[in-house]
Amino acid sequence: MAAKRSAVAQTSPRTPPAPAGVACIPLGAELGIEEASGLHRQLLGAVDEPGPVELQAGEVRAVHTAALELFCLFCRDRRAAGRETRWSEPSEALRSAATLLGMNSLLGLLALSQDNPAEVAA
Repeated sequence: MAAKRSAVAQTSPRTPPAPAGVACIPLGAELGIEEASGLHRQLLGAVDEPGPVELQAGEVRAVHTAALELFCLFCRDRRAAGRETRWSEPSEALRSAATLLGMNSLLGLLALSQDNPAEVAA
């Protein structure tokens, strides 16, 4: 029986530490359809977090449309509630998939700052 992969990664040496008061969701390398259910539970648990939520996406190497749709809903719901969502080090794979599907604006990935390209506010 194959081991089930997790959409949420353990913090790696490449994952930057989060500022105090920021809830972090480290994302795994593979965000395939198999991980969508676990990712949904993770995001649902953080959608009402009163402080900023940081999606640590530097490890993402493959992302399925279902995962991007979940991120869009998560960012939309938090934005509607006036809550901040941040992307930390969104990988090239994540940004490319979002661009291909026209989701950059919904995800807040168009706001890459020249001063700090590692962090994007959604």
